[in-house]
Amino acid sequence: MRRKPPAFPLLFFFAVLFLSAGGAAPARGQDLQAGDEYLRKGMYLEAIGAYQEAADQSKDRESVARSLLRVGDIYSIFLNEPDPALEKYRAVRERYADTSSGGNALFNSGMLLFEKNRFTEALALFREYVSRYPASDRRMTAEFMIEACLNPPPVPERKEEKAPEALPADPPIRVLIEEGAAKIVIRSAAPVFLKDRGERKTLHTFREGTDHPVFPSGGGIASGGTRFTENQAVLVPSGTAPIAVNGTEYRGSIQLSVSGGRLNGINILGLEEYLCGVLPKEMSWSWPPEALKAQAVAARSYALYQKSRSGEKEYDVYGTTSSQVYGGVEVEKEQTNRAVAETRGRVLFYNGQLVLAYFHSNSGGMTEDAKEVWTAEVPYLKGIRDDYSGIGPSYEWTARVSLEEISDALKRSGETLGTVRRIEPLEKSPSGRIRKIRIVHTAGEKVLTGNHFRVKSFPREIKSTLFTLEREGAAVRFEGKGYGHGVGMSQWGARGMAEKGHTYEEILKYYYSGVALGTLGAGAPASGGS
Repeated sequence: MRRKPPAFPLLFFFAVLFLSAGGAAPARGQDLQAGDEYLRKGMYLEAIGAYQEAADQSKDRESVARSLLRVGDIYSIFLNEPDPALEKYRAVRERYADTSSGGNALFNSGMLLFEKNRFTEALALFREYVSRYPASDRRMTAEFMIEACLNPPPVPERKEEKAPEALPADPPIRVLIEEGAAKIVIRSAAPVFLKDRGERKTLHTFREGTDHPVFPSGGGIASGGTRFTENQAVLVPSGTAPIAVNGTEYRGSIQLSVSGGRLNGINILGLEEYLCGVLPKEMSWSWPPEALKAQAVAARSYALYQKSRSGEKEYDVYGTTSSQVYGGVEVEKEQTNRAVAETRGRVLFYNGQLVLAYFHSNSGGMTEDAKEVWTAEVPYLKGIRDDYSGIGPSYEWTARVSLEEISDALKRSGETLGTVRRIEPLEKSPSGRIRKIRIVHTAGEKVLTGNHFRVKSFPREIKSTLFTLEREGAAVRFEGKGYGHGVGMSQWGARGMAEKGHTYEEILKYYYSGVALGTLGAGAPASGGS
């Protein structure tokens, strides 16, 4: 009897995630740590940039192959972009077949090709895998895939577009608000229940109007002289009063977990309530309503995208700039709450998939292609001329930084180099931003991407990579435009468009190429429509 072919979208996800060189385990090598950290935080494009830079700079074949493999994994798992993933896997297969990553790239390529109904190519790769790695613990899976390639499921002559499933209208979001804390102090105007992880059993009741310090203790949680053996527990409000964690009030519940002898605090609440605490931290409440609405949709899309990729992690997003800045109840404003309410459930899609809606402060007159900043291919994050961002304090800027300060900053960021003698732009992107920069120092030379140079040196002073530079004695004078990486929506540009009468839908479609707007609970729209 012929075995039924597997459910490949699900199988592929778990196969790559778990099997690709240890799945989500960190990559080996100090030069890969930046990529590992970005990936851990869900900063997928930044991770691609860091891994690619590690591959470009490393002289160790294992590290290069591992970096390229991880880039492929990010494309395939987190960005749903199989073609650039196949390119990276092919590079590992052809140039680094002798490394420990060669087999992973071969196997992953076969899985992706099968997913794309390219059965003959997938068959050849799985046969090669079985031949080259007969002792691998994935041999049985590869043999099963060979059978599946020989007896593939029928492929319709004309691909019918399947309507995506409707996403929940207001799903819960898990926000990491405290990480690695030695102590967390809670307080509320109403009693708070400490419950077990499943919220079935009440472990303790915290009295209202009083500070209650909570500590990690012996793998469990302790407070007020009482120790609880649970390493995960949930603080549940008894009414509508928010719970204060270290002085900041939050709606919803708070999950406490012990990891490495430290406490993590995770705020669990509805997506719309979460956005009320995000919007005033990301955009001024006094700005035009249509700009606020555009920011609300971008922030909602970003958060939901991250939630859809969080997997087995205990949180979906950070409450910091690693995701989106989140301030809880106390930062809420009537104007920003209204923008959230009037766009309730509205999100961005591209070809039926949620959009990873990056945004920045000011484009300086040209937004940037994600490929130019992080080498990441994302079809809706393309550079455009921006005629609306010529306002605001950061549209034009200057900064003067000494070479000694640049040396010290780069060393603190993990770069190995001597004293910096001069810096020279090497390449520019079509938008005019610095793509690569050469750093000449007493121990040699080093080439960094413009983005990494900025992030690792003085990102507040050197506000963007859209700059020119001039040597002034022992210092460098930078003259530039814009603030931030330049990818996606310019917030000052959104304000400029709103002031000229554009709607939030028009703002979003201006900055995100080819997107459509849809509403949670109603399914994804057809591409190009709203």
